[in-house]
Amino acid sequence: MKDDFDFDEDANFSFDDEEEDDDFGMTFEEDLYLMIREKLRDTIHEYKAQFPVLKKLETSVSNFKVKAANTDDSKFYPLAAKLLAEHIKPLTEESEEIMEIYTSMQADITRFKNQRAHGHEGDLYLSA
Repeated sequence: MKDDFDFDEDANFSFDDEEEDDDFGMTFEEDLYLMIREKLRDTIHEYKAQFPVLKKLETSVSNFKVKAANTDDSKFYPLAAKLLAEHIKPLTEESEEIMEIYTSMQADITRFKNQRAHGHEGDLYLSA
């Protein structure tokens, strides 16, 4: 006698503990760096009318370039984030707002070393 239930023998019932790759092949480091840049861009866009000094930050961030040939993602993106922070650090002396953004950005940069660290979200450094 045939069972009441027919299972499709061709169906794939594999259960992987791995998360689905929905980031199109990006490494953690690349994704984190792009998130930091996106937070900076969104924060500047949102608040530059309220805090005109952020226009200097916008110019500084848009002029930032990193050249590190033959470097893999695990080294390039943490280096790029560190250099970006160093690039905007002189502007922290010009305003409390830029200092707050810089300090908040540091919380995200620590995630390169500890992926489980809680990145910063909030006030003058918007979440992505």
